[in-house]
Amino acid sequence: MINRYLLYGVIISIGIHFVFLLNIKFKENSEKILDIQLVHLPPKFNKENIIENKSFEKLKLHEPLVDKVVKTNPKEEIKEEYCKLCEPVKELAPPTKKIIFGETVNSILIEYKVFHDLGPNKGSIKKIKPFGSDGSLSNDSETKSISEVGNLKINYKINDNKYDINYIANAKGVTSIFYSKPLTQKSKGIINKKGLKPEYYLYSHGIKKKSEVIFDWQRKTLTIKRKEKIKTYDLIDEAQDQLSFMFQFMFLNPLDKMQIPITNAKVFKIYNYHYVDELDINTKLGNLSTLHVAKFNYQTPERIDLWLAKEYGYLPVKIAITQDDLSIIIQQIEILNINKVNE
Repeated sequence: MINRYLLYGVIISIGIHFVFLLNIKFKENSEKILDIQLVHLPPKFNKENIIENKSFEKLKLHEPLVDKVVKTNPKEEIKEEYCKLCEPVKELAPPTKKIIFGETVNSILIEYKVFHDLGPNKGSIKKIKPFGSDGSLSNDSETKSISEVGNLKINYKINDNKYDINYIANAKGVTSIFYSKPLTQKSKGIINKKGLKPEYYLYSHGIKKKSEVIFDWQRKTLTIKRKEKIKTYDLIDEAQDQLSFMFQFMFLNPLDKMQIPITNAKVFKIYNYHYVDELDINTKLGNLSTLHVAKFNYQTPERIDLWLAKEYGYLPVKIAITQDDLSIIIQQIEILNINKVNE
């Protein structure tokens, strides 16, 4: 009898525990689920998306619409409107080639009169260097101390793609006593798209004063032979001698090239030219519009001034050389003869 009651008690206990366990709530996972929402993106912007429709009237666009007509059939025309930024890109017409003055010339003959302004220098006439061979250039101030001391002639010739320049200067008056021998210069080389490319330069003033320069473009060396001494420099692209330099402006805009490597048969260095002004000057050729450029620095009084005639391919029609004693050599054009290719 006891065992039967015990069995009933076990069964009742199991039922109570079962009900209890059903009422227990277990803790859920605390991690949040990532909620992803898909958003509809607008179509790409192109002219088809903005064809004129009623909704456009509600928008205030800053860019005005431009009418374009697309022909699909000779009898049918579909009118299409789209903003200026969406217009088809047109083919750009190549710029017309400007004829370069230097390429249309066979030969040029220039003659200058040479004047000397003593300025503050009132010393011996032996100190005068009538052709400015050691100096730089200056302005066109004229005083009572100016006197004519010589003349010079420059002959520039072209044969196919080669050029030849000859320079000869003679002293006159009292200065001819001290400078009886003419000063000569010579430059030879080729012509390419960048202008003159010298290969040989000679500077000679009598038998004893002779200097030569060899431009070796293949080895990139510049060699100066002077007074039985030889100096070698690294050759810089577009280098000039002081004679070819005068004609180089025919092939380029002077204001585009203001740093020019130049040799005077003594040294080889880069000369920095500066724009000064533009003015008309009166010459034997008439009143000429010129571009005035100058080479100078603020440490020494020496300077070189050039007045380049716009009408004549920027040839120098006036040159002034201010020397370290503040005296000035002035070279003023007298004659200019130009023979062009088809003449």
